[in-house]
Amino acid sequence: MRYGNQSPTFETVGSYHHSAGGRLCDVFETWGTTFYPCQRRELTLFMARDADNRFASRTICISKPRQNGKSFSARKYAITMAAKGKHVLFSAHNGSTVRKMFKFIADECEQTPDLARRVKSIYRAAGTEGIYFVNGGCIEFQTRTNSGARGETYDVIVIDEAQELTYDQLDAIKPTTLASESGDPQMIYLGTPPNEKCSGDVFADYHEAAHAGKAGSMWWMEWSVDDVPDLTDRSAALELAYSTNPALGYRIREDVMLDAIDSYVMKPDSFAREYLGRWNPSLRVADFLVTQMAWHNTQTATAPSNVSKLAYGVRFTTDGRSVSLAAAVTHADGCHVEYIRTEPTVAGVSWLVDWIVARKGRAAAVAIDGKADATDLGQQLIAAGMPKGAVMVARTSDAISADAMLVNAVNDGTLTHLEDPALAESALGATRRPIGKDGGYGFGGECPERLDACALALWAARTTKRDPRRRGRIG
Repeated sequence: MRYGNQSPTFETVGSYHHSAGGRLCDVFETWGTTFYPCQRRELTLFMARDADNRFASRTICISKPRQNGKSFSARKYAITMAAKGKHVLFSAHNGSTVRKMFKFIADECEQTPDLARRVKSIYRAAGTEGIYFVNGGCIEFQTRTNSGARGETYDVIVIDEAQELTYDQLDAIKPTTLASESGDPQMIYLGTPPNEKCSGDVFADYHEAAHAGKAGSMWWMEWSVDDVPDLTDRSAALELAYSTNPALGYRIREDVMLDAIDSYVMKPDSFAREYLGRWNPSLRVADFLVTQMAWHNTQTATAPSNVSKLAYGVRFTTDGRSVSLAAAVTHADGCHVEYIRTEPTVAGVSWLVDWIVARKGRAAAVAIDGKADATDLGQQLIAAGMPKGAVMVARTSDAISADAMLVNAVNDGTLTHLEDPALAESALGATRRPIGKDGGYGFGGECPERLDACALALWAARTTKRDPRRRGRIG
């Protein structure tokens, strides 16, 4: 009998000191459970500990093609942790998945004598499903919302259907681990590659981070192929299925897989995603320049106080109808940007001249971009008293450098920004817009000028040689 590949085709798994996962599998097997080899390893990694007996990884992600038992080991793990007195949340996108997971786990707890004697009560009411243990441990089940789980506290959170998880939902769920009684929380993400209709972004960002070598302490495992196969070659397609489906030969029959290959001959990209775990790069990379994960990770609660240089950026829209203002500072640990405001130009730009000139004693420079509008504003600033050396009218090459500088700073984690929905909208919607003649790009999208202004301010702060001799704060 032939079985599917049990080892991930790609993984970023770190080292650990010890794990009781193997012994746990042995215990479950005495109760009648059968594990695939990959599921035994997953439990081993879930329970991996460092030398201080704390989780070796607090974030573990698993991506598999559909119907490959991705939640199986996590269900056993949830039972184990609750039986040890931990508070566990099992979360999914769809209510039907939540109810199915609850039934699987509740049935096992009730039908296994060694577990049944540990259970205090089981709540079955829709929306409040939960299994509560005598020792205070519990497993609660929840369909995800933007406000769900707020006010609760959990030690372990299992995110099923992780490809549907949004950052708003993560913001509601993840902080519930902050004050866990164990002081050693963990989150496990289980998902499949998203399709074009998927609204989630967290799992896709984690996937990109893992493949870019920027996963940090996160462990990522996936079974996938890189390319869309030729399904007219059934033998080659079947080999790919065996390499990416650990359940093949167990719960998935070979003849059923061959039937799927024949059914998707005209839609090989869909087959590659659903049956071979392929992550379609066009769904994520496309023209977007800033990922949700990178932007989320660079947000800060306070602006830096120890500032080296302060500069402003001004960006007129292509049609000249509005103008955006932003600020940037450099400091010993990197840089910081803030979007300030956008105004229509029909009312003039005297407010902008007054605002910048009032801060000429603190600002090292102001960078302006926007064709004829930029030159005119530069002249008005100088006439109003702004030092000539502080006014930088950006050329095309300067604008290209500024945008690339900001994107690199975000991705490198050396830039910070405050929570600002208007700036976030601009940053996360920024696309690659070709400009110049040598492959350069600028920001496109619905409202790129806000981010452009920040990029210009950052470029000015980093490149100007002027020093106003006084340190300044943004604003």
